[in-house]
Amino acid sequence: MCSNYTVTTKWCLECHSVHAASPNGEALLPGKTITDDCNTCHDGTGGQGVYGVIKARLAVAPTSAHRTETATVVPGGDSATGGNKTMAFSGAGGTLTCTDCHSPHGADTVAPFRGDRQRSVWGVQPHISTKLLKKRPGNVAVPVAQYGSDWCLGCHKGRSSAGFVHNHPAESSATVAFPYAYGNAPLVAPGVTTSSTALGQLGITNRGYLMPFPRTTGEGGQAGHFPMCQQCHEDAREVGTLNANGTASPYAFIVNNPPDGRTITDNPRFQVFPHESTATAMLIQQNDDLCMNCHPTGQLP
Repeated sequence: MCSNYTVTTKWCLECHSVHAASPNGEALLPGKTITDDCNTCHDGTGGQGVYGVIKARLAVAPTSAHRTETATVVPGGDSATGGNKTMAFSGAGGTLTCTDCHSPHGADTVAPFRGDRQRSVWGVQPHISTKLLKKRPGNVAVPVAQYGSDWCLGCHKGRSSAGFVHNHPAESSATVAFPYAYGNAPLVAPGVTTSSTALGQLGITNRGYLMPFPRTTGEGGQAGHFPMCQQCHEDAREVGTLNANGTASPYAFIVNNPPDGRTITDNPRFQVFPHESTATAMLIQQNDDLCMNCHPTGQLP
């Protein structure tokens, strides 16, 4: 059953065609596959797509991506070993497709949150939305109410911090009773140098990617919590570093617009996570730069 649509809506015709649908397709959709249909709008040719943008701007393929109609193996998908696992998805031949993560009709989606990415007219701050993310990505058994680590762990089960010593600890319901999520995370407070945090949305700011040391306490504090998946895996960007004493030394806390790499000084330049990235494993930064977001040099052995 569709959600958020009225009986008088005219939006159905944007995707479905009674007489001009593909004879090899399904659900009266114009393309042969679900990905074909979604890419009618989201292929990157208009500069606001989710796939193809990086190659269009840089003339090279993205370093990492959730590859629709290709991927069947989930990194860290095996809950028993933490290794890779083959999953049966909804796309052609059991491959990953758009509707494995998104609910086109907006039914049974996660709570709304504000992401970095603009989905409206340029210059307008991105609105709070569910991004049409399913509560059950990959049609997993247990629904997730909020977009955060637990949502990613729906498929990447072996990356949970429960019982695995070879994973970097990640904030989730396996580590704390009330985990932080994308729309409710500790952000470093305004100022050139700071060691205080307050709860806020990760979207539209880079303030959520540094964890001052010692960890902040009280309401909106980081003590007793780990970083969530999205604090390490997001669009590649510069977020600054920690001073030797653990306080935050910001680089550029504002996510610049317009998106999709039109301006080389944008931070991040591309806003297409989690579809593709210029960085390995979709990390916000590489190597020691990533580690230093939480571990100041003064605390290293």
